[in-house]
Amino acid sequence: MATPVIMPKFGMAQEEGTIIRWLKQEGERVEKGETLLEVQTDKIDMEVEAPASGVLTDVRYGPDATVPVTTVIALIAAPEEVAAAEARPSSAPSAGVRVSPVARRMAAATGVDLTQVTGSGPSGRIVKSDVAGALHTVAPTPQSAQLREEGTQRVRATPAARRLAREHGIELAALIGSGPQGRIQTTDVERALKSANRKVSSEKKDAAGAQPIGPEKAMAGELVRGKRRTIATRLSRSWQTAPHIFLTTSIDLTRIDTLTKELADDVEAAGGRLTVTVWIARAVAAALRRHPRLNAWLQSDGEELVYIQHDSVHLGVAVAVADGLLVPVVRNAETLGLAALAVRIRDLSERARSGQLTPTEVNGGSFTLSNLGMYPVEHFTAILNPPEVAILAVGRAQVQPFWNGVVFEPRRMMQVTLSADHRVIDGAIAAAFLAELKRLLEEPARLLL
Repeated sequence: MATPVIMPKFGMAQEEGTIIRWLKQEGERVEKGETLLEVQTDKIDMEVEAPASGVLTDVRYGPDATVPVTTVIALIAAPEEVAAAEARPSSAPSAGVRVSPVARRMAAATGVDLTQVTGSGPSGRIVKSDVAGALHTVAPTPQSAQLREEGTQRVRATPAARRLAREHGIELAALIGSGPQGRIQTTDVERALKSANRKVSSEKKDAAGAQPIGPEKAMAGELVRGKRRTIATRLSRSWQTAPHIFLTTSIDLTRIDTLTKELADDVEAAGGRLTVTVWIARAVAAALRRHPRLNAWLQSDGEELVYIQHDSVHLGVAVAVADGLLVPVVRNAETLGLAALAVRIRDLSERARSGQLTPTEVNGGSFTLSNLGMYPVEHFTAILNPPEVAILAVGRAQVQPFWNGVVFEPRRMMQVTLSADHRVIDGAIAAAFLAELKRLLEEPARLLL
């Protein structure tokens, strides 16, 4: 009996995954534990291994398809099962047409005439992608036309496809799905968008009498996808729903600079780097223990809001990666000394940039630290990372004149800005946290206790 390959659930909150690419093709032999495909969740990319040895068959979703978790996306059959299936009498419309099982089911569900489709598989075999392409070039049959007339409410579509169609004003009832039983996938909506864009471009060209050039041509858009789309969706929702308040203070780094010179070699020997980020992370964890109101989540339960305060500090440290932003989480940060914290942050940052983080390492943060001090950015405000109620933005440190009560003297100063959710965090609470953070960073010996 064939073994199903399902869209795995990597995290508790994950509802769907997007197929990046198949590393094995339909009809190939695979071994148990071998990597079959790469999947993108809302935060990281993961590999999916074969649950059994055999032949990969019945691949139901291609690259860029967004699939709900636990959905069967392919089968792994024993070689004898594949041979028996191919030996059974075919219901192909003509003796000269070879069709894969998934392509045959898709054609039956969508009304595509297989005799009008050119196969791109081995020996001219018609595969799923051929039928998907034919959906937009072959005239619809009465059956498919009737399906489209049944209305949007009865259209079968993935949640991601519905969201994308809603965002761009695409009528799902006007599309023919390429998924199982005619279910509309994200790729179907994207194909419709591209078709609409081409039509608009063609109309502009006809109206202008020439192909647009310069800035007009450069504005040809592309879909926001992957991590960038997840970031866009989450932060848009955060900005629209959470009333942000912002508080800024300046911190004198004189004593931190002195201690860093004294301790850097010892921390390096332990495997870490004693950076300003490490000092701030240590101070944030300590300050949150005294002001735990900011170490929390605010979640929606229907029409109600639920405030959840955490006992431990699970500190997210934002890391810029090639295709977006990742926030690996330092668990129980309040229990780590300066050297241990430096080692942990260095390890998570390096593995974030090389794409080696696990789902548990990017979930469950209770407070986020975002540092742009390595860039010429003196000050910025950060958007809350839901469901967290606070985030700290750190700017670049620079030498400024400082009045010591007698004369001005040069001091290296750094601005930090706290963003907080005003629904549960009042200004006084946020200000008290910032005051404690400033005290700890300007008297860093306390952080060594």
